[in-house]
Amino acid sequence: MRRFIIDTDTASDDAVALIMALRERSIHIEGVTVVAGNVPIDLALKNALVSIEVANTYTPPVCKGMSKPLLRDLYTSEFVHGNDGMGNMNLQEPSIKHNEKHAVDAIIDMVGQYPYEIEIITLGPLTNIAMAYLKAPEILKKVKSITIMGSAGLGSGNITPVAEFNVYADAEAFGIVIDIPIPKLIVGWDVSMDKTFIDENDLEYMLSLESPIADFCVRCNASVKEFNKKKFGKTGFDLPDPTAVAAALRPDMILDFYDAFIYVETKGELTYGQVIIDNINILNKKPNARVCKRIDNARFKEYLFELIK
Repeated sequence: MRRFIIDTDTASDDAVALIMALRERSIHIEGVTVVAGNVPIDLALKNALVSIEVANTYTPPVCKGMSKPLLRDLYTSEFVHGNDGMGNMNLQEPSIKHNEKHAVDAIIDMVGQYPYEIEIITLGPLTNIAMAYLKAPEILKKVKSITIMGSAGLGSGNITPVAEFNVYADAEAFGIVIDIPIPKLIVGWDVSMDKTFIDENDLEYMLSLESPIADFCVRCNASVKEFNKKKFGKTGFDLPDPTAVAAALRPDMILDFYDAFIYVETKGELTYGQVIIDNINILNKKPNARVCKRIDNARFKEYLFELIK
């Protein structure tokens, strides 16, 4: 059975992604590590614990991690996800508790326990992963693979014209992780704003399932839906983190990809957080990551709906 760590800054789409992963019976989530990003760390932790309760399967260890980026002040996105990061659902406190071990140490320990078996999926800024690598580089080199929801792919950014939020929140951490010599899959925001976008028909179908899990997944994305209507004129919501989870768990859903050398801009005032993807090999450098270009829309939605019904 495949073993995973989910690293999350839990807000709307993270919650859906976490529920999906927990309800996929062919894998096991060894641990959930929480990082500040979409919301401050304590709120991200609460949202992760609530999502695990909603999934109604099993409770992996949940560990609180880094509360701020490596070098910058914390930048959050409540203006997208709502004041609570969950569509202003005013969720009650979860009944389950988190593990007292720091997320960075938990990552190191889990990889050390299962060398070359642990696959990591990151749904937020890469601060926890970067810190784990800085603390124990030889152990982190034993990660089987890492799937990163981050970057704008070859499209425009969503927090600046060139930067996607997860990278912009801690570009220095992204720069560290992208250079770890392990297999990496990048799933950019551009993929989720294309074919995997949840539109009006999808929303109607999700609500017709009469499932408390599906209902939760719709309601926690209410603020994102409102934001997309105002910002992009689109009715519905994007699911970048569930798209990354699907790509990691079911790589046969990936219809198109390319291998490329990738690096991140950390010095520019206007370009901070831009991920440069040398997809035509101008630099003549060895690729350090695989980039998901397109995912099977129909199969993704079928998979999502099956897991949350």
